[in-house]
Amino acid sequence: MPAEVRLAVAGSGKTSEIVRKISEQQQGTTSLALTFTQFAQSEIEARLPSTLASEHETMGWYAFLVRHIVRPFFPLLYPDKDLIPRGLCFIDSLGQIPKGRGGWKYYLNDQHQPYNLRLALLAKQVIKKTNGAPIERLQRIYDNIYIDEFQDLVGNDLEVVAALMDSEINLFMTGDVRQSVLETSRSDRLNEDYRGVKQVDWFRAKRDAGLCTLVPSDTTTRFNQAIADFSDLIHDPTLELPPTSSTQMEVTGHDGVFLVDESQLAEYLESLPRRATILWSQKSQRQLPQGELLTFGTAKGITRERVAILTTGPIVSLLKSRKLLKHSSASGFYVAVTRARYSVALVTKGAAKLHAQLHADFKGKINLWSS
Repeated sequence: MPAEVRLAVAGSGKTSEIVRKISEQQQGTTSLALTFTQFAQSEIEARLPSTLASEHETMGWYAFLVRHIVRPFFPLLYPDKDLIPRGLCFIDSLGQIPKGRGGWKYYLNDQHQPYNLRLALLAKQVIKKTNGAPIERLQRIYDNIYIDEFQDLVGNDLEVVAALMDSEINLFMTGDVRQSVLETSRSDRLNEDYRGVKQVDWFRAKRDAGLCTLVPSDTTTRFNQAIADFSDLIHDPTLELPPTSSTQMEVTGHDGVFLVDESQLAEYLESLPRRATILWSQKSQRQLPQGELLTFGTAKGITRERVAILTTGPIVSLLKSRKLLKHSSASGFYVAVTRARYSVALVTKGAAKLHAQLHADFKGKINLWSS
């Protein structure tokens, strides 16, 4: 049976769908839910009912690769070594690995801990060397595997996903390629053409090969249609992602997307019924009004009534000339915009002048705020 892949938008209930499916499993069924971050794992666990008819586990992606693929079969990869991989060695870049390490030391440190940045490559090698033995083992253990936030998986992780797609396990995946702000490995260069939002093309290729079906999940319950329409303009239009529909119909008197001049930010924040959360792309020495202040990346997963986003040069270029953002910047901006339920303020210098220069795609979708 082909895997089911849900191409979701922000606020569409990705995790809720997985929790519902797990909760409805029949007695005697076994399942595994996988996701990259500890926060996402906790979200699944917290939403599951206290008792289930089926047997279920929730696990992180790294833990899954070590426990179910690498550790049981690593001795077959290096039969002349008495090695059992244990734990994980977290590194930020491959430059932290001593040079000249070959053989098993290419993947493990001296304590036999796999390097997180090479873990997916090692898992792929184990699957290949053992003719798919880890996948066959998983078929005997689990009836269903669920992958949440699949957009965090990159490089060789996708090869492991492809092997799961080609198995007898019922595989359900959900994620939002527009929110690709995290990556399991920033140094894994395999599948480079499918990084960020372009991961959608990888899934389309697997669909064309008969390995999965693609189901749009394009209705949000979080933010209003004005924010939805604006969010659809952030990424490359040639990817032809389905437009976002909203069922959030609340009217507050200050709804949609606004340009706010930097000099009026404090006044704008004071005018709101409840103070907006300020979001920016990176920390600086800039003086800002008191309030909740988050970076784009740390804002992922939250919902707020209103946000005020400090624009960058590339964001202003997107608004003026439709110059596309780099994929990581586009995903960060998309995350920032889609945190708000009611209103998004884009804070910039010369807001009135920028409003007059907006690209045609953005005209009518962004209002100018003035006191």
